[in-house]
Amino acid sequence: MDKINTKPNLFIVGAAKSGTTSLHNYLNQHPDIFMCTPKEPHYLINNEIGQSRILNGVTCKNDYYDLFLDGKKSKYRGESSVMYLMYPEIVIPKINNRFGKDSKVIIMLRNPIDRAYSGYQHVKRFNSNENTLDFKAAWNISEQRYFSNESITPASRYQELGLYYKQVKLYLEKLENVHIIIYDDYLSNINKEIEKVIDFLGLKHIKVDTNRNYMVGGWQWKNQYIKRYIFGRNSFKRMIRHLFPVKSVRQFLVRFFIKLNKKKVTDISSDDHQMLKLFYKSDVLKLSKLLGRDLKFWIE
Repeated sequence: MDKINTKPNLFIVGAAKSGTTSLHNYLNQHPDIFMCTPKEPHYLINNEIGQSRILNGVTCKNDYYDLFLDGKKSKYRGESSVMYLMYPEIVIPKINNRFGKDSKVIIMLRNPIDRAYSGYQHVKRFNSNENTLDFKAAWNISEQRYFSNESITPASRYQELGLYYKQVKLYLEKLENVHIIIYDDYLSNINKEIEKVIDFLGLKHIKVDTNRNYMVGGWQWKNQYIKRYIFGRNSFKRMIRHLFPVKSVRQFLVRFFIKLNKKKVTDISSDDHQMLKLFYKSDVLKLSKLLGRDLKFWIE
């Protein structure tokens, strides 16, 4: 099959925990935009960083293009793999060489302190490999652990993910069509920011329903054993698959167990917050200069 009209040409590349899931779904409401399912195939990096690192990642070219078959009549076919931002040296040449310099790239940036803590809580919720229950301990080992464990997710690189300056600089230098959203602006006036994206894409404005929330965090497990039963590889999960072969039923059960076994995430400690402010200060100041936007309020 000729795959020319099923190649993606719109990429939301990150950062993780910066509103990308909601933007992905809001853009999908536009008649000229098709956003793929799953949202994060991570095809452009999976083979390079290790195929076991990203759950349900796509590694085959044909499988990747097939994700966009239903969008063959759309002006834009998009995906939102949030780890792309951290690997510009892998992703940028592929976008330019495989999908064309007319491809559009969207970057969403959140205060790196909030992003790091939220990212840790997210990985701790859904990834059975995150067994470190103290944020500072997980922060301190994040890089060493990633490079010594070939099965750990890149989402656990809590430090590196928030060092935006070099990442964004390369995207701006090497790609022709990059739009940047500051998460604070997105929260303040989401409809205005979506209008800016539609303008960036050169499309007609439509009314977008932004009432639904996606990937709502703010919770943690009361009992880590329940998490391991649900997300780990074990006989319990195999039994559940056998008893409930319909995927939607299993998903309902997962939501039910989560509802029964979750509690509110505690706020980041003042000591950890100060540690992150010092860690990210220099990078935020360089990013501010790069973007021509005063972001010092992130580290004040």
